[in-house]
Amino acid sequence: MNLTRLAGNERIKEQLSGPARLPHAIILGGPQGSGKHTLARLLAQAMVCEEPGEAPCGVCRSCRQVEKEIYPDMPPLESFVDPKDREKKGIVVETIRNLRRDVFVRPNQGRRKIYRIDQAEKMNPEAQNALLKVLEDGPDYAAFLLLTENPLVLLQTIRSRCVRYDLAPVFGPEALAFLKSRFPQREERALQAALDASDGILGRAVSRLEGEAEENPRIGEALTGLAKALTHRSELELMEWSVGLQNDKLTREQLGQLYQSLLEAMAAALTGAPAGQIWRDCLTPRQQAELSQLARTGLQAVEGNISPGHSLGWLAVSAWELLRLE
Repeated sequence: MNLTRLAGNERIKEQLSGPARLPHAIILGGPQGSGKHTLARLLAQAMVCEEPGEAPCGVCRSCRQVEKEIYPDMPPLESFVDPKDREKKGIVVETIRNLRRDVFVRPNQGRRKIYRIDQAEKMNPEAQNALLKVLEDGPDYAAFLLLTENPLVLLQTIRSRCVRYDLAPVFGPEALAFLKSRFPQREERALQAALDASDGILGRAVSRLEGEAEENPRIGEALTGLAKALTHRSELELMEWSVGLQNDKLTREQLGQLYQSLLEAMAAALTGAPAGQIWRDCLTPRQQAELSQLARTGLQAVEGNISPGHSLGWLAVSAWELLRLE
C-alpha cells in the first residue's frame, strides 16, 4: 500500500505492505489527532482505487471522491440515524440496524462498500451486538472502519472479528519535516514548540499552528497574570490571580485552553523560542519543566469532574511550591 501520506507509524506501514486484500473489518485506535482519519481515508481509497499498481493512487475518480467524502458507496453514519434518535446520546442500536439493512444493497459504483464509524466507543452494547451480526455474516463487498480513542471499550466479540491498528505519536525529524511541509513559512522553533506541546500528536500540532484552537483573549491575559505573579515571587498575587479567574467564572472549556496554552508556553520557554522569553525571565529550566508537568496534570483533570475553581486553586498553590525549586 502507498501510505506515504501517513506520518510515522512504520509498524503499521510494514503490516500493510504488499498487495494482499485488506481485512473487511478494521479498528483504528489512537488519541484525537493521531492520524486515524488519515489512515481510514487511505484504506478506503486503497479498497476502491481504479488504477493498477500500488494503491491508493490518489488521482483516480474513486480516490478523489473518497478524499472529498463524496464516494457514493461510503455513506456517512449520520444517514442511518432516525430523526427520533437524534437527541439520544451515543450510537444507538436502531442506527446500526439501519446501517445493517443498507449493507445488503450492492455497491453502486465500485467493488467495495465502506462504512466508517467514528468514535466507535459511543456504540452502546446493543448497537455493538447488532454490528457483530453483520461483521460475521455480511457480504464480501462490505468493509467496516471503526475509529476509536480506546479500542478496549469495544466488546471483545467485536475486537476479535477486526484487525486492529493503533496509531502512535510521531517525534523527531520526521514529525518536524511533516510540520515544515504544512507550514513552510513558520520558524522551526515555533513548529518544534507546537510539536512538544502536542505530545507528538501531529493533528493537535497542526490545529495549534492553524489557529483552530485559537485561544480566548482572556486566556492570554490569564497567562500574563500568572507570569507576573511568578516574577514577583508573591504568594498573595498567585492566590489573587486564582480567585480573580474564579470570580470571572472561567468555563471548563476555557480552563482547558488555559492549560493547553500554558503547556505550549513552557515548550516555547524550554526550546528557546521567543514566545517563551517571559517565562525564562522568571523561572529556571527546572521550574519550567515542573510547570509544564503541572499543565499536563491540569489538562487531564479537566476531562474529569474537577471544578474550575478547585483546579485554579490547585494550580496557584502548586505554582507557589515550585518557586522553591532552584
